Formats: sequence, C-alpha cells, structure tokens
Amino acid sequence: MKKTVKRISRALPALLLALVLAACGGAEAVDPATCTFDEMAAYLTEKGYISKDAAPVDMLTTEGYLTDNTGGEFPFAPFADKALDYDGLWLMWWDSATPSEAYTNCFQNLAMNGGAVVYMGGAAVLETAAYNGNFAIAFAEDYAQKDAVIADFQALSQK
Repeated sequence: MKKTVKRISRALPALLLALVLAACGGAEAVDPATCTFDEMAAYLTEKGYISKDAAPVDMLTTEGYLTDNTGGEFPFAPFADKALDYDGLWLMWWDSATPSEAYTNCFQNLAMNGGAVVYMGGAAVLETAAYNGNFAIAFAEDYAQKDAVIADFQALSQK
C-alpha cells in the first residue's frame, strides 16, 4: 500500500503539469525580442487571434492607418520594417539586427512617445495598444478580442 501511495505521489505532479499544458491550447510561446514576424504571426494565428484565412493588408502602403497631421502629405509611410493588418489585428515589426530608418526614427522612440509610432517628428502618428520586444500591436475599432490579445502579447517573455 505504501509503495502505491509513493508511486501516485511521484506521478501526480507530472500528470498535473501535462494537464495544464494541454489546457493552455498548445501554442508555443515566442520571444518578441528574437522571433521573426512570421513566427509571431503564426503564434497569434495558433492562439486564434488571427483567422487562418485572413488576407493581410500591407499597412505601409495603404491609406487609413496613420493619422496624417500634414493635411494629406503622409496618407501612408514606411513607419515599420513590416506591418500587416490581419482583419483588424495590426501587427508591426522592426528589425533590431539590421536597424532601418523606421527602427531608428520610429521604434526607438516608442516608449518615449507613450507607445505611439511617430513618423517624421509627428507628421504622421499611429497609436499602438501594446509593444513588446521588436513588435507592436494595434486594432481596428471593431476587433473583438483586443483585451485577450493585449494580455497574451504583453505576457510573452523577453529574454
């Protein structure tokens, strides 16, 4: 009887850990400081925040994402190294390994600007909902899972 109790008590923690991991959905977390844009997009898709059949829109070449403070001079601009709209979830990325103008002029000042992407000294602006590592996220007004995405995105580890 004592041997059975010892075996169960030894196996129980491993079983509980396996159950917790299975309940978390199985999506392997990514490190926003080192992962690629595609890896982050795949993670957000696995979590169900991005639809598997979403047709992404390039935010860097499409009007309507930036607030243009010039009266029409900057309806769109290269404010990130990659930025795509996945049906209302806006994912932006800056390459810290090979810093571009967007990295130097917009990303490095993200914290100082309260999470806002500021292009050309304020000629164009984009408010983000959160930033972590080399990424920032924002949302269309009608995106339904904002709070869940923000919580998950901010909880991702930074090494």
